[in-house]
Amino acid sequence: MKRGLAMRASAGSIVLAAGLLLGGCDNTVNPQPVEASGSTLCVVDYEVCVNPIFDAALNGRTGVATCSSGGCHSQASGSGGAFKIHPGATTGSAEMMANYFSARSFANLDDPPGSRLLQKPTAGRSAAIGGHAGGDIFPGTTDECHAVIQNWIATRVDDANASVCGSCVPVDVSTCGY
Repeated sequence: MKRGLAMRASAGSIVLAAGLLLGGCDNTVNPQPVEASGSTLCVVDYEVCVNPIFDAALNGRTGVATCSSGGCHSQASGSGGAFKIHPGATTGSAEMMANYFSARSFANLDDPPGSRLLQKPTAGRSAAIGGHAGGDIFPGTTDECHAVIQNWIATRVDDANASVCGSCVPVDVSTCGY
C-alpha cells in the first residue's frame, strides 16, 4: 500500500514539474525550411547511363560478360549474390526502379570509390572484399564505365529531385572492360 502511494506521489511530482517547465514556453510554432538532404542518387542518370552498362556485353578478363545475364545478376535466375537486376528494363518501369534500388543499395554515398558496386568487378580490388565470381570486368578505375558508375554514386541529390536531375552523358559501352 505504501509503495502505491509513493508511486502516485512520484508520478504527480513529475506531472507538476513538467507543467512548470512547459508553462514558461512560448507555444508559437516557427516552421524552419527543410534543407536538401543529399541522401539519394539520381534516377534519371541511373536509367540513362548506369543501367545500360549492366545490360551491355563487356569484355571481362575471362571473356564477354553481361551483368544482367541469367548466370550472373539477373533477378529471375541470377546466382551472383544479393545484387539483382532485371535485364532489359525500360525507362520508368517498375523493373527499372527495382534495378535502381538494387544498385543504390551497393553504393557507398560517403565513399563512392569504396562502393561494392565498383569494388567487386574491378581488377585489383575485388579480392579484398571476397572476390567477384564473374571475374574482373573493369581493368581499373580509369575504365569509362567504371567512371560513369562512380560519378553517379558521387552525385548525391535530395529525395525530391531524384527523378528530375539528370546530367550524365552515356558512355559507348564497347569501350569498357578489357
